[in-house]
Amino acid sequence: MSEYKKEGIQGRPIIILQFAKIKIWRDQVSLCNSLFATKIFINEDISEVNDYKESITDGDVSRLLGITHLSSQNSHSIEDEFMKLSERKQLDEIPDTNKECFCATVATIVGFEKDTNWYYNSCKSCNKKVDYEGGGRYWCIKCDSHVKSASPRYKVTVSVEDDSGSASFFMFDREVFQVIQISAMDLKDNLLKDGKGDSFPEELQMLLERNFLFRIQISKYNLDQDWDKFTVVRLSDDEDLIKKFLDVNEVAQDNDVEIESTNNTNTPSTEKKKDPTPVICNSEDFIEGTITPQKRPLEEATSDGNVGETSSVQRSTNRKKVVIKMEKK
Repeated sequence: MSEYKKEGIQGRPIIILQFAKIKIWRDQVSLCNSLFATKIFINEDISEVNDYKESITDGDVSRLLGITHLSSQNSHSIEDEFMKLSERKQLDEIPDTNKECFCATVATIVGFEKDTNWYYNSCKSCNKKVDYEGGGRYWCIKCDSHVKSASPRYKVTVSVEDDSGSASFFMFDREVFQVIQISAMDLKDNLLKDGKGDSFPEELQMLLERNFLFRIQISKYNLDQDWDKFTVVRLSDDEDLIKKFLDVNEVAQDNDVEIESTNNTNTPSTEKKKDPTPVICNSEDFIEGTITPQKRPLEEATSDGNVGETSSVQRSTNRKKVVIKMEKK
């Protein structure tokens, strides 16, 4: 830091924090810059910093508002977390997950669930929620002790959508701060100063209509309690990463269609099939893997004979009729 001040470089500084160790003393936040702890690099001459500088123009601040991750060489990359260490799913597939795992999905934040608070009071030692007991005293269950003060941390419930459906996600302190660049404590203080202590912060509107690549956790609690709100553990708005993720998904879907088509054409030659005729069937009447593309969906009949919702599944009708001739001896 002293070297940077001596150089007196003008313009926007590019700062990298490595192994960021946060210290809180008497409600003041600071960084511990000691051996094997936090290291601060300012305007370092490395390829990532140089590329980032070149991508920023004086008139374009959009890059400054993006979420940028610089991964450690000693661990897996942020890209790996989304591309290799998570199951790729659309929103309508997530509730059907029957095991603990991490899922990755691209979705747009379209709203908030304002019936719950946008923050929680946390223990300054473990960051877990504390309960207020009155008289300026809080109780931390994890630490099993009283704490004299607590700090607000984000817990925002957002509604997200994609082409398949919608879902509810919890966004916690790190992910929200990455986007809006203001702490929950400062935001709460600003509301109190303006006499809007119970209001939903306008600053959180910055999350709306933003397209993100989410990494969410399917926890044991989700499975045991059939709880359909999922926690965001990582997110990115990097356009290149989102495009790469979607491109991989498109290739995977094309492969599924190709496999399905192959299954439909591999019919034993001795099996006799009827000519194609319209069929009204129940879900038990078809076999998975015999879906015929580019055909009108069949109407599924209800038990009382009325036609219900259309089904996207129908029997395959592209198999050839086979006639076996018997030779006379």
